[in-house]
Amino acid sequence: MSFTPDLSQRNLVPEKMDDPALPHEDHQRALRGLRRINWFSGTLSQFDSVICELIAKNSPHKPPVILDIGCANGENAIGLYHRLARKFPVSILGWDISPYAIEQADKLRIKHGLNEQQCRFELRNALEVIPTRTATDHVADIVINSLFLHHFEASDVVKLLARMRELARHAVISDDLLRTRTGWLLAKIGCHLLSRSKVVHFDGPQSVRAAFTMQELKHLADQAGLDNCRLSKHWPERCSVIWERNNQTNASQPAIPRSNH
Repeated sequence: MSFTPDLSQRNLVPEKMDDPALPHEDHQRALRGLRRINWFSGTLSQFDSVICELIAKNSPHKPPVILDIGCANGENAIGLYHRLARKFPVSILGWDISPYAIEQADKLRIKHGLNEQQCRFELRNALEVIPTRTATDHVADIVINSLFLHHFEASDVVKLLARMRELARHAVISDDLLRTRTGWLLAKIGCHLLSRSKVVHFDGPQSVRAAFTMQELKHLADQAGLDNCRLSKHWPERCSVIWERNNQTNASQPAIPRSNH
């Protein structure tokens, strides 16, 4: 008898953190747990390493703009800003579809003493087209997301990755869980050790059941037009999809777009 569920196919069900009716106290307890889990998982270290590699390769003349899609309450975006800003000037832009998430992200930005040139958050659906944008405009140098893809049906993942490709001047980085037995066990044990939140106890292992395998991620990336992307597996049973644009020489430097809300 197996101690793990059947992971041969995805099991995509709503997570408790995505419930708009989730009580505020439960939401905050879950966020505290996720903060510890992200630290233990080295999420920011992974992004820091890959982004620095990409920036060194492209050597932009102006501060690079990093767009974080699905930024939630902004903790990762702000943490990433502090890491990168120690090495070179940078601007972080965060998008999320949740008004509550953007409100919390703005409060956290102010608490950290950051202005909107350093870090800004906007209420946006990443799949919607920006009316003032043309086909040759890019919103950011590098477009990223973290623990985001497993929330979507495969067809929407293809649309999201294709959208990230359109928005990125230089590169795309998408980091997510892998649907493996080891990953499920790590999530099950780790979430109970690092958090008292019942929301986290459910959502952590369930996220693994909803995640993709490396082969599935490669197939989805190919469908989205991320040609010659590379997949980098890292602790703890996660995978980064990394894509670089080839025709960079004639692209113009982007500015952070102003919010319409």
